[in-house]
Amino acid sequence: MRSCNSNFGGESIIVTCVLLVVSGQAVMAGEPRRLTQDGVLKLAPVFIEKGNAVIFAAHDEPNRVSLLRLRFSDGRPERVDSTLTAHQFDVDMSDDGRYLCFVLTTTSPQSVLVLRDLEAGSEVRFVPREARGTVRGPKISPDRQRVVFTLSDPGGQQIAAVDMKGENLKRLTDSAGTNVGPALSPDGRQIAFSSSRDGSFHLYIMDADGGNVRQLTNHPLRDLRPAWSPDGKRIAFTSARDGNLEIYIINADGSNLRRITNHPDRDDFPAWHPNGRQLLVVSERAGDSDLYLIDLDLDD
Repeated sequence: MRSCNSNFGGESIIVTCVLLVVSGQAVMAGEPRRLTQDGVLKLAPVFIEKGNAVIFAAHDEPNRVSLLRLRFSDGRPERVDSTLTAHQFDVDMSDDGRYLCFVLTTTSPQSVLVLRDLEAGSEVRFVPREARGTVRGPKISPDRQRVVFTLSDPGGQQIAAVDMKGENLKRLTDSAGTNVGPALSPDGRQIAFSSSRDGSFHLYIMDADGGNVRQLTNHPLRDLRPAWSPDGKRIAFTSARDGNLEIYIINADGSNLRRITNHPDRDDFPAWHPNGRQLLVVSERAGDSDLYLIDLDLDD
């Protein structure tokens, strides 16, 4: 082990770095630093405000999951919308801060896509057709022209997209199994996702229009929740391949697989900081669910 200087949000911190080795590949990763302390269930964090804040879903009341915003300057989470009484989760925000999208639970269908234009003060919704239909994991495209998400509706659980008015639905996958967790590359030309089309959940990449599908990982245990690095060279993801959920990074061409976390409890929902040198994850350690920041030392 060795000591390393780390900087996040203007704060200089001394962390302990550990060497992790996977299949002959090594990556230096800082000891995860805990950012929240309440221990309640958390889901799918996303960096906003140029990396100075994060937005995520949390079980902030016994009967509700809400969206919370955490600015690192003050460290106090605040509810994004105090008027909503239904569950809100799977949030995303455009890089310029104009558009916010998230999933809202309803009675029929089970969940809908909410898309807000914060600049115009307007809101639209995409509603699945089936009573048991759901929307999960929406992501706003880098050009802010559409939202890509998982749609469970007639035709199975597929990757789909709508425009910024919640219209012009297009299914991007049409395969057996379950297709989930779409992640758009920084240039918007590719989509990484997880699919069980061949039995177990593997990572795949396809062109933004749904064509040219190719498999990225191949392991009998599940690989989930891909997230592109800001430079488009790497993909972080969650995998159960070593017995419990841990965070891994792989090059976008499928080479150089590296394990980032190594803990008996669950590590999940990786999100890249805009600087490309840090990962935010949800970790369940000692029974608590909190946000942790990991410093990376990656070869360019």
